[in-house]
Amino acid sequence: MELIAAVLFAFPLGRWLGAKRGLIAYLVLWAVIFPVQTVSVHADGNLESSYFVVNAVILALGITLNRWGARRGSRRASATTTVEVS
Repeated sequence: MELIAAVLFAFPLGRWLGAKRGLIAYLVLWAVIFPVQTVSVHADGNLESSYFVVNAVILALGITLNRWGARRGSRRASATTTVEVS
């Protein structure tokens, strides 16, 4: 679930909401998904220490995609608001 959220939502949230609000929105989404996913994995009896390492890597990937989306969104906004003065 967390990987799907990172791939599908991190970049668009950064691009549409900007750097700070996009990151906050992604972290709130992650904070909702992570406990549910952890309880589900723990109920199956598959909770290992590598689970937390893999989830940390997925979180880092999501934050990277979010920051990249914010950067792309700000470049697009600055390119479209250029005004020529004659």
